[in-house]
Amino acid sequence: MRLEDMTSFAKFIRVYQKSDVIFEENSLGNEMYVVHSGKVKLSTRAPGREVELATLGPGEFFGEMALVDSAPRTATATSLGDNTRLIALDQDKFLYLVSQQPVFALTIMHALCQRIRERWALYSGTFEKSSLPHHSPMPPSPPSPSMGISANLMQR
Repeated sequence: MRLEDMTSFAKFIRVYQKSDVIFEENSLGNEMYVVHSGKVKLSTRAPGREVELATLGPGEFFGEMALVDSAPRTATATSLGDNTRLIALDQDKFLYLVSQQPVFALTIMHALCQRIRERWALYSGTFEKSSLPHHSPMPPSPPSPSMGISANLMQR
């Protein structure tokens, strides 16, 4: 990534420390996040306990569902380490990427389908992390123009 591209990403970077809550289940959301560095845990509440849904690392994203349907968040997102860096995309940037970058739109659709399948299995009582293949929604690297997040977008 070029230095000018990195500078344009800087204004979208949010830094979280270990155990910081990025957003809570049932809250309203107006941003999605791409993990630039560090790890994030997604979890939900079940009667009397917390259920871990996923641990996400660099290149993976979360929070897009709230931008698609404007419904409350379906999980809590928590930073798992110090200096976790996330790229935040608001609804305008999300809609721009979906409309202008077919690969980005397909990546989002794939991730949504995978999450629906995993959640269905969880609620039907057959969910076992080891039995479901993990499909990383994005390549394990920071966002690059090839993923549809370009320097031009960052200047919008």
